[in-house]
Amino acid sequence: MIHIQVGLEWVFLQETIVIELVEVAPFKTLAVRTGMTPDKSGTRVAWSKLTAQVPLDDTRLTEVPSAYVFIPQEQWSKNVDTLWVGLAVREFGDVPNGIEPLEVSGGLCVSARVNGNEAHMWRVYDAIFAWLEQSPDYEIDPRHGVLGMETVPLEPLNALSIPYSEIETFNFKMLYPVRKKSS
Repeated sequence: MIHIQVGLEWVFLQETIVIELVEVAPFKTLAVRTGMTPDKSGTRVAWSKLTAQVPLDDTRLTEVPSAYVFIPQEQWSKNVDTLWVGLAVREFGDVPNGIEPLEVSGGLCVSARVNGNEAHMWRVYDAIFAWLEQSPDYEIDPRHGVLGMETVPLEPLNALSIPYSEIETFNFKMLYPVRKKSS
């Protein structure tokens, strides 16, 4: 990733949330589609299905594997109900049943890091969407097929391998494609 602009900061309850614009390179991913579930188990079930068919030692995976949760950007304006959980790959190769190949177009994204409890996570969501609402230049790119993403590190702890209710520290990066506002 190439950082385009830094230093956009929001202060909430004495915590600083840094919002950046970053350029994301296009990449390929193998993913499992899931829905939003009240107990937030959908992404964990999808992760289990994904890694059962695409294990973490699969030679197609990129050198530094991260899990991704993809969000169709068009759903931000209504209700997010579809997600994909994926792993970045160099090539699709033979795609197992139940796994979908996705091509992430990359481009300019608004980004913020989450590293804290659940309340902190929701403050970061609030900050990033407040920044977008107030930005004179950028807006979320809601076109069909544009995917926002959240990167989930696999180490030291992979949050997709434990129940949501047991997570004490949420640790991921938000990356949501943006476009220039039309005049």
